[in-house]
Amino acid sequence: MSQTVKGEILTTDGIPLKVSLKRAERKNKIRALFLVLPLALFITVTFVIPIISMLTRSVDDKQINTVIPKTFELYKQWDQKELPSEEMYATIFNEIMTAEKWQIGKASTRMNYSKSGWKSLIKKSKRKFKKIEEGPYKEQMIAIDKKWADMEYWKAIGQMVDPITFGYYLNAVDLKYDSNKKIVRQPEKRRIYNYTWYKTIKISVLVTLFCLILGYPIAHLLATLPLKLSNLLMIFVLLPFWTSLLVRTVSWI
Repeated sequence: MSQTVKGEILTTDGIPLKVSLKRAERKNKIRALFLVLPLALFITVTFVIPIISMLTRSVDDKQINTVIPKTFELYKQWDQKELPSEEMYATIFNEIMTAEKWQIGKASTRMNYSKSGWKSLIKKSKRKFKKIEEGPYKEQMIAIDKKWADMEYWKAIGQMVDPITFGYYLNAVDLKYDSNKKIVRQPEKRRIYNYTWYKTIKISVLVTLFCLILGYPIAHLLATLPLKLSNLLMIFVLLPFWTSLLVRTVSWI
């Protein structure tokens, strides 16, 4: 039985009732936390961390900046009215030749995003540059591949100058950076994403409307049915949801 000492209610073991209730509540919270913890860790590891990593890498353009940094510095001084100087050709030649194979692979892939053809150009040039022993580099590089004399390839470097880029997000709405880092529309033949966005939003709105039309009657039915039947129907409602979640999780992993 509980006791009362100086207006304070005590439990049978002499502990104030408020303290005892707080302890019991704390234990219940800890128990509930341990029940939720595995699911929280699972979601964090399989969803939250990969999404944060993806968002970070989606604006990170440092990889290319570490491979040809001196070329980027010279690019900022280039007027873009005629082909780059001999110094710029010599610089990109030396940086391509001194870079590791894996660096060249990643850098050429990134460059190919800005201008299709860069990857094959870098791979071909990397092999044939070994024959070049000394300058002048400009004429010899153009002799290896005419693309080195194409202004569009050089201008495409301007899209990669900054270590942080929003170019991938611009691509998602049919926009891009030009050689001066100004936002412009994609060429007409590459404008495919806005129409995809339109179709996605249209289908999403239709699905939402159908869910509302079907969901409210089912919710009312679950609320008014006897407990046994409502629990059974709730299982049938939740089963597709959990199945979908598990399938998406496995495919994500």
